[in-house]
Amino acid sequence: MPVTRHEIAFAVRNHTLKQTALVAYRAGSDLIGKGAFLVITVAAARRLSQEAFGIFSLASTLGWILAIATDFGIQLHLARVVARTPADAGRLLRAWVRLRLTTSAIAVAATAVIVFALPAARPHAAAMVLITTMYIVGGLIEFLHYFYRGLSRSDVESSLTLGQRMGTLALALLVLWVKPDLTVLAAAMLAPVVATFAYSLRFALRIAGSSQGPTPPVMREWRRDVMPIAAGVVLSALYFRVDVLLVELWSGTQAVALYNAVFRLVEAMRLFPAAVLAVALPILFRATNTKPLVQVSAIVTLFALAGTAAAEILSPWIVPFLYGSSYAAGVPAFRVLLLAFPLMSLNYALTHQLIGWNGQRAYAVICGAAFLFNVALNAFLIPSFSIVGAAWSTLWTEMVLSGGCIGALVLRFARPTGERAVAMEAS
Repeated sequence: MPVTRHEIAFAVRNHTLKQTALVAYRAGSDLIGKGAFLVITVAAARRLSQEAFGIFSLASTLGWILAIATDFGIQLHLARVVARTPADAGRLLRAWVRLRLTTSAIAVAATAVIVFALPAARPHAAAMVLITTMYIVGGLIEFLHYFYRGLSRSDVESSLTLGQRMGTLALALLVLWVKPDLTVLAAAMLAPVVATFAYSLRFALRIAGSSQGPTPPVMREWRRDVMPIAAGVVLSALYFRVDVLLVELWSGTQAVALYNAVFRLVEAMRLFPAAVLAVALPILFRATNTKPLVQVSAIVTLFALAGTAAAEILSPWIVPFLYGSSYAAGVPAFRVLLLAFPLMSLNYALTHQLIGWNGQRAYAVICGAAFLFNVALNAFLIPSFSIVGAAWSTLWTEMVLSGGCIGALVLRFARPTGERAVAMEAS
């Protein structure tokens, strides 16, 4: 029997409601998750010395960069190929997770050797290793999250995020209340991350099934398809957080503490764009026109503009209220970083679409240009303007990234129809 217009409308409405529910659940879990980490950051800033909090900030930045580097673009590639060929999910996951476990183990071992070998880092070496390990294992969890996104199972990611972050919050607050020691805090934050990864890996392997076929040629595929993504992702991570390391170099650990505190607030605001992209990822990766990109970009950018306007008004009150009066000096940098938030949200959609259309080489070139621009601008601004200069560098770098991605997408979509289809469907 032919499908009636009423049945089509009913199916479309059900699909829309399901997508809305997934976005709401993802946004809610991310809100609670990022809120939990923000509470930990605020509590650590209040309970630890400013020097210890500065070490916490530096180790967090190093761990975050290492988590990106050890993944090296694999999670985005996995989500893309799983979204296109879900029947091969089990074979793909088993092949790539072995490589991710190997790169993570190497990173943890190398970090421990280097940190304990440096005399200046030795007093806080154990805490730094534990914090960086937490982020590296967290990167493994994120890798599995992208696998769930490829299967349109962002609900699994949301549930795991809730469990992990609430467990981390409970243990961290207990430690900061009973014994506010940086090393003990780091160990307490690591335990729930390790437990979550172990459970998630077992669950992912179970839902992936045992698809038949030969093991994918991981290294050949990595060189051909993943390496350009990897270069772009690592360069993106560097330009996004290298300012923390440069602030340490030119302004000292206390300035790092101030800058990291306000930067965390902007990061917390990114939960809604991240939630939308988590749910929309398979749609963008399968898209053959710009309609999904325009819709997603409009949603996340309009939300970011509204959030920026509200936070700009409240910024003189927010920072001292959360962190204490000693962090009020971070308000000017916070206000500049807020201006970058709409561009950060837009760039979420632009970069994912560019990779989804196999524009990873263009993505790598754009991120390389953004990184060089960011370092050069920071070198000029931080010595004179400290963390406010770093914030302005972030804003201008996001503008460079937006312009580069829009230009690359326009050029890619301007190809003749047949050539464009081949480029978008190639893997």
